[in-house]
Parts: sequence; C-alpha cells; structure tokens
Amino acid sequence: MNDGRLRFEILGRVRAYRGDEELDLGHVRQQAVLALLLLHAGRPVPLAQIVHTLWNGDPPENGDDIVLRYIGTLRRILDPQRTALLAHTDDGYVLRTGDNAVDTGVFRAALDRARSEHQTGTHGDGTQEVRAVLDRWQEEPLSGLTGPYFESARARLKEERATASQLLAKPILATPAATAPATTPAATPAPDHAEPVDPWAGHDLFPPDWSTLP
Repeated sequence: MNDGRLRFEILGRVRAYRGDEELDLGHVRQQAVLALLLLHAGRPVPLAQIVHTLWNGDPPENGDDIVLRYIGTLRRILDPQRTALLAHTDDGYVLRTGDNAVDTGVFRAALDRARSEHQTGTHGDGTQEVRAVLDRWQEEPLSGLTGPYFESARARLKEERATASQLLAKPILATPAATAPATTPAATPAPDHAEPVDPWAGHDLFPPDWSTLP
C-alpha cells in the first residue's frame, strides 16, 4: 500500500522511496550527501565534514556551494512540503527520519531483539526479521560510493552482516522449564499382614569377578 511515508535504503545502492515510489536522487555525489546524513540520522553533520567526505579532503574552491545546492535539491525531492525533514542547525545539517525509516535502523533493532532471544532462549520476531533483512541484502552496502569514509562505513556494515549471519547459524536453545519441587509418588500403604521381604531379591548372589572384565 502506498501510504506516502519516506523510507531509505543504504544496505545496497542508496535509495529513497515515498510509499512504493522510488525517488530519483540525482548525481552520485548528491546521493553521497544523503548517505552521509542517513549514517548520522537524527544527528547534525557540519557542512565542512560533508565537503571533506565528498572530495576526500581535496574539495574544489566552490565545494561549499556545490554541497548547498545538493542539499537544496534533496529538500525538494524528499520534503516538498517543507516539514523540516532536512534541517539546518547551529551544528550542521540533520536528517530527521521517522522510526523504522532507514533499513540500517530496522536491521540493528531486529539484531538486538534476536540477540536477546538467543540469550534468553525465547522465540520471537527478532530472529525472523534479521533473516528477512539478510535475504534482501544482496548488494554491497553503500554501493557506488567511494572514498575512505564510505569504505570504512561499508566495512562496519559488512561486519554487522557477518555477526547477524553467525547468530542465525546458532540454534535458539529452549528455555529451561521452571524448576518445580520434586514430587515423590505416594507410598503404597503396607498391608496389615505384609509378606516377608527377601533381601536378596533382584540381586545376583554370586556377582562376577570384576577384575576379569576389560
């Protein structure tokens, strides 16, 4: 159902969707700006850091202006209603995504739940959610983006994927049943006139020579 909500993907090529419609994010450097903001979702990123990341520390003289144009274009694409989705603060630019709007956030939340399920021996949704994310995660994370910053971020995401795969390979142990007091079957009342008990009943009167056994 196309509900118009924004969602983002970086566990592969950088993508943005409004409902079911994929949005055209433009130039690869413009996509890199969005990816950088998504990696810091909810936290401000200084303009200088964006410029440095895009050109690996060697930006053109008009690097600031180029980034500002990218940000303006992203605002028009992502937030035509001007809801302050992509806002400027004293500390930089911040992308305020909704809950579960970024695939990395969905993945990490599910991974946390799966870890808890494995630790407690419970069967919940976390493990299935992680498996569903991994089934869809077929590409290189941040595919197409280059430079030291994105290479480092890509390596971290791959480590998280490996951690998730290792976790799913382990069976979830069943939670031990609550220890209940041991119950002893009620003793059968002895008859008024009990028969004499043979103390050797069930025993071999001539046990084997244990020293001869291997």
